[in-house]
Amino acid sequence: MKYAPPFYRTNGLIPVMMALAVLIVLPLIFTDTYVRHIVILVFIYAILASNWDLSLGYGGVFNFAHMAFFAIGLYAYGIGAKIIGIDPWLTILLAPLASIAFAALLAAPVLRLEGIYVILVTIAASQLLLKIVVSQSDITGGTSGMVLLPRLTIGDYRLTSDGRIGYYYVALILLAASTVFLYKLERSSVGRAIKALRDNKYYAISRGVSEGTTRLYTLCASAVLPGLAGAFYGSYVRVASPDVFGLSFLTITLSILLVGGVSTIWGPIIAAFAITVFAELLGEYGAWRDIIVAGVIIGVVLVYPGGLYAGIQELWDALDSRKAGLIARWRRRFQAQRRGALMGGPDRMVETSHGAISVFDNSHSGQAILFIHGNSACKEAFFRQVAAFGDRYRIVAFDLPGHGVSENGNPRTDYNYEAYAKVAAEIVDRLSLGTPIVFGWSLGGYVALEYAASGNPTRALAICGTSPLGTFPDDMPLGYIASPHMELAGKRFLSWYEKRVYAAKTVPAEDAQAQLVRRAVWRTDGRAREQVVARMKTVDWPRQIRLMKEGTVPFAMINGPEDPFINHDYCARFAYGNIWRGGPQNIAGGGHAPFLAAADAFNRLFAEFLAEFDDLNPGTSADLVALDRAER
Repeated sequence: MKYAPPFYRTNGLIPVMMALAVLIVLPLIFTDTYVRHIVILVFIYAILASNWDLSLGYGGVFNFAHMAFFAIGLYAYGIGAKIIGIDPWLTILLAPLASIAFAALLAAPVLRLEGIYVILVTIAASQLLLKIVVSQSDITGGTSGMVLLPRLTIGDYRLTSDGRIGYYYVALILLAASTVFLYKLERSSVGRAIKALRDNKYYAISRGVSEGTTRLYTLCASAVLPGLAGAFYGSYVRVASPDVFGLSFLTITLSILLVGGVSTIWGPIIAAFAITVFAELLGEYGAWRDIIVAGVIIGVVLVYPGGLYAGIQELWDALDSRKAGLIARWRRRFQAQRRGALMGGPDRMVETSHGAISVFDNSHSGQAILFIHGNSACKEAFFRQVAAFGDRYRIVAFDLPGHGVSENGNPRTDYNYEAYAKVAAEIVDRLSLGTPIVFGWSLGGYVALEYAASGNPTRALAICGTSPLGTFPDDMPLGYIASPHMELAGKRFLSWYEKRVYAAKTVPAEDAQAQLVRRAVWRTDGRAREQVVARMKTVDWPRQIRLMKEGTVPFAMINGPEDPFINHDYCARFAYGNIWRGGPQNIAGGGHAPFLAAADAFNRLFAEFLAEFDDLNPGTSADLVALDRAER
């Protein structure tokens, strides 16, 4: 299923609410009529550019008749309100119908065209419409246009009164309505079909997407708000001129779209404000202003092909990663005692080829067990296993790069399964663990498999919350349950709500001690989540499958049947070569982390698995007795 959370549960809520609050109070602070006039024009350009992005960016339709939608709305208002005498408010609401009708007619010849041919047809259609407007001078005013169009009023109050504050707020409402419309449409089934045709037309068609119908929806939807904005513009400037068909409007709107960023909702809105404010600040430079603005626009497009929105995302990414690193540093310095109390001993930093890694080692002389945690978690997830087995085994657990209190890594080199497995191998070597028993949870399960499959010393291997993958991405829909939680596992930026939900699903335990593990989600470098999922296609999955099928390493799978991520039927049917007790073992009530949520049952079962290696640790049988007494 497609993960599309409500807007109020995303990271965009607070910035948008702050921006909206600023725009609401802005005319109360700047009472100058000219300032309000400029902002009203910015609102209109933002509507035009963001809706053009619907067809050009999201739809991949090179529609250069977009300004015609605006012009039709403008002339529809002039004809309806001035010539026919319809109420101006009603005319504004009806004007988009004319734009939609033109969009439907335009869709017919471009449905089966691509690229330059769509551009040529849409430009020709726009020019044809211009010729019709000019030729019907008795109605449209010809080249002189229509003047003295009716103003908007509310009773006896004119919206031009009080420094045009009425028009300001109506324009703000239109921009808000346009943004909400685009946001909802982009996340709807129609929006997904529009993007699917853009990204892979033939695959989308093979999946049942109608090219003709979807293109028709795209053009008609992109005409609604420009038609409405055109009618509002006519009531504001009180002129309907053929100039709206010219290159001036087209160039400004296209520049805003490109500078803001194609295929974004917020980019064109941000760019509309940025370009307009920048141009106004250069007002004293006269003719040089346009040259400077044009140069800046070209520079932005060259440096950031994704536009200003891409630049803002890079800045946000840097700040978010910096914040995650500062949290790790703060916890490393000020929460060491808390971690030590939970684990029964301190952790320490170990230098590896992928950065400084936080490692817990109880330094026992027995058989070593290496624990590897899951996505957005930390080594403290295994504190109950440390308490249960620490007196008989050498327990070692570490925080993956970008997790826990380890340092952040380089996204290009440190956030992938091979790098994580190499970190595990280096820790085994640096700590002289010999041939450890390796336990991996969730993402850590794949790291454990990669570690063993790479030929590193492994006495035995156990995984939890990890589904075998023969090929990627073919086996993903088979091995895992399609759910919002799965998409969160690879999402870079998580909102506060998403972090809380993901932590609750990942770590089902509710006790106070498990809260430390849940809070690891807040520390995790979001780039680690994103890059690990993005680079899954580079993993040598067949090598891991051979390890499980050939049975060269004793292997166990222990899951919770309520796990919201993995497909248990798929795991049970998989052809293992030498799996402990003939198949995956399930622990009722364990969820995605049975070693936390059902620790007693897990530890009992895990001790039985360890009992297979009594020759290395004669005390294992005593562990079983102790655990049995504790349960009684």
